[in-house]
Amino acid sequence: MKYNLTEAQKVLLSIEYFNDKYNLNLVKTVNQYEIWDAEDNEIIIEFKFRNKFYEDKYIQIDKFLRLIMAAEYYSKTPYYCVKDEKGYFFYNLEKQKTNLLQSEIIIQKVSYQTEFNKNNKINKYFYKLKPSQQTKINE
Repeated sequence: MKYNLTEAQKVLLSIEYFNDKYNLNLVKTVNQYEIWDAEDNEIIIEFKFRNKFYEDKYIQIDKFLRLIMAAEYYSKTPYYCVKDEKGYFFYNLEKQKTNLLQSEIIIQKVSYQTEFNKNNKINKYFYKLKPSQQTKINE
């Protein structure tokens, strides 16, 4: 039997995994529309769950900027974490800030919101995250 987890369940399982593996004290954010999904005293993490592996990962530019600004405001390190069929891929956004801000902007026509009306397509703007930009948590 195939069991499909909700986004919130995936976040909770990921938090549990990272707390155990890296001895962190991550907690889930209270509001589902928060800028990030989990945090502790030093870091904030936004999770992106994908069903398929892609060598390069993408982060929406508006999400990247909100995470950078929030992390600066709260004096925390921002991470973006992509989970796909091959595992977890971490990106320290603070360390990649200059590279990303100077990189090419990728424009893709995609659904306005992932889980809602999939017929309305708009342009969304992304930065490409390459494998060489991956980091270890707390690095």
